[in-house]
Amino acid sequence: MTPLLSLHKIEKSVGSKLLFEELSFGVFEREKIGLIGPNGSGKSTLLKILAGIEEYDNGSITHKKNLRVSYVQQVSDFKEEQVVKDFMKKSLEKCSFIERDQIDVLSSMYLSIAGFEDENIEIRQLSGGWRKRLVIASALAEEAELLILDEPTNHMDWEGVLWLEDILKSFKASFILVSHDRFFLNSLTNRTIEIGQFYRDGFLSYNCGYSDFLIKKDKYIEEQQKLQEVMSNKAKREVDWLRAGVKARTTKSQSRIKEAHQLLNDLENVKSKNQAVNSKSRLEIDSTKRKTKKLVSLKNIEVSYPDKKLINKLNLDLGPKTCFGVLGKNGSGKTSLVKVIAKKMEPAKGDIFWAEDLNIIYFDQKREDLPKDETLLEYLGDGSDYLVFKNTSTHVASYASRFLFPSEKLNMKIERLSGGEQARLLLAKTLTKPADILIMDEPTNDLDIDTIEILEDLILDFQGLVILVSHDRVFLERVCNSYLGLDGKGLALRYASVNQWLEARQKPEVEESKISEQSKKVFKPKSKLSYKEKKQLETIESDISKAEKLLTALQEKLSEPEYTNDQKKLQELILKVSAQQEIVNDFYKVWDELEAKKVQ
Repeated sequence: MTPLLSLHKIEKSVGSKLLFEELSFGVFEREKIGLIGPNGSGKSTLLKILAGIEEYDNGSITHKKNLRVSYVQQVSDFKEEQVVKDFMKKSLEKCSFIERDQIDVLSSMYLSIAGFEDENIEIRQLSGGWRKRLVIASALAEEAELLILDEPTNHMDWEGVLWLEDILKSFKASFILVSHDRFFLNSLTNRTIEIGQFYRDGFLSYNCGYSDFLIKKDKYIEEQQKLQEVMSNKAKREVDWLRAGVKARTTKSQSRIKEAHQLLNDLENVKSKNQAVNSKSRLEIDSTKRKTKKLVSLKNIEVSYPDKKLINKLNLDLGPKTCFGVLGKNGSGKTSLVKVIAKKMEPAKGDIFWAEDLNIIYFDQKREDLPKDETLLEYLGDGSDYLVFKNTSTHVASYASRFLFPSEKLNMKIERLSGGEQARLLLAKTLTKPADILIMDEPTNDLDIDTIEILEDLILDFQGLVILVSHDRVFLERVCNSYLGLDGKGLALRYASVNQWLEARQKPEVEESKISEQSKKVFKPKSKLSYKEKKQLETIESDISKAEKLLTALQEKLSEPEYTNDQKKLQELILKVSAQQEIVNDFYKVWDELEAKKVQ
């Protein structure tokens, strides 16, 4: 393959922190690269260096002649009063290779590709997801040979993510993107690069998607552990030899002494890198372990605004040991619903009942509440060196280390932390309080993959109720045992999986009258509960729990070598998973109907 650009011994420091040291690799034609790494490892900085908008300290970068590069940063600056067509035209005017008389046509064409129906809409009227679509459309219009994208799915809705997936699947040139969305990475990339000083060359790279990369990474780690064992055994022999006091009279003895000291230095280096590559943040939450069967109950809840009804007559009972995912496009009422449950907002109609003395933690998707002028120490400890966690006084430094914040960052201003580190800090602060209900609105935004995986483990271990809003499919499917899909027109339906919801959305839209009729069937049946139905209602939560446990067990087997290495067994297992999903879905359908009858 033809190289587009090559990095040779690149070095870069930010303040006192060394990000890259002698970093060398190439980017080639038709490569679709996923760039991953821990928060603060320098992913965004490296993208800016590749895009030519940030300087590096030492080394060199060679480019293919007249290489066209387009860069989409995490956060873009806009003139709020500017219309989208003018934004596109201004962007394209900077491209010397685009003919002036083509700018207007290209602007309209790529705005259409991005889904804009009104070219004259002002940017101030766009949501965060549509702003991201706009800058991506602008980058695509530049017809670059290398497209660079930094967290392109952050703050995008489901439509935006699926749209971008389709665009990048058909993208003919090369791209390199930073993303924490594992499904997104796995479906789009043919090369994965993880950067980190804990790797021998400052990075680890394999020509494969994310899932295969993890397998190869595990093998690499295993090999490094074996190398450490071999070096440790050899070092022990050499140390014993040195302690024997052999006089360095001969050239051979002098050479061996020098090699022994070099071996000890190399061993320490391998040990430190192995320790770093295996380090994980240790997230915990203090659960109250409340035994109450129902923590929150919604009866005929309506969420609406003067010009729009988002949710109509929603009936929902949620208890502990449940992880509930809320799905829907932007503006469908997801955030409004979780705010209602979190007591942050009143419903337009209906009643909501909470268990007595309920502890609710609400993790907002916005980072605006972070005091940027405070230090990490001041924020976590509220001005003290100690905080209370699980009824125990804990030093802030010790608590911060659980979230991979080293002691040297304790006195750093929050504004100097990376976006991912700020997200992790907000999570650390949120989790200091005991909880019965944990409500999280887009919690994975800006978190690195390692921290997301630890967050998944935390949620799976949590004994209370978790309510999630997210567009991260792998995250949702790993932790959620039921879902509620909102259409933004009043209808709210239960689903067994994200895929089932996505498939339902792809079906032709139902006419308004039919939607209304479907709503009546689900939420307002005419008949009362029979004796048999009353008995069924008493056991249905237990039935659902058992069915979901079986479904989870089957889904977990999908990643086991016994099935991944045997296509026939894998297909048989997929059929079992599909059948069990239908069983769970049928249970929820019956539950919805019984609950609706009960409130008549």
